[in-house]
Amino acid sequence: MKTLLNPWFITGCVVWIIVITARKFGHPLPYINGYINDFFAVPVIANLGLWFQRVFIIKSNYYVLAPRHVIFIVLYLTIAFEVLLPLLSKTYTADWIDVLLYIIGGLFFYRVMNVVETRG
Repeated sequence: MKTLLNPWFITGCVVWIIVITARKFGHPLPYINGYINDFFAVPVIANLGLWFQRVFIIKSNYYVLAPRHVIFIVLYLTIAFEVLLPLLSKTYTADWIDVLLYIIGGLFFYRVMNVVETRG
């Protein structure tokens, strides 16, 4: 299964690693640090879910996530990171730009990444 070899999935993971590494070494990347991970959050999470479904549940390269699955991921991230965590901890702040980026990332995943794999 080539789901985990999707270039957009790999790009999202590499960007996340760069952002986290830069933070740990005390060099956060302006704008990239705050927003690019929010864009890639839904595509990376949804792609992992798609891979899991294809390999362990459905066992087919032809399976794609339904719109409701992508919407669920967007809503879950929004509620967890932009509503609940800011209410529970002063470490987190709600940012509605993040919600917009989750939505755009969800649309990107659904239209670009959520495709039937071809063998070969």
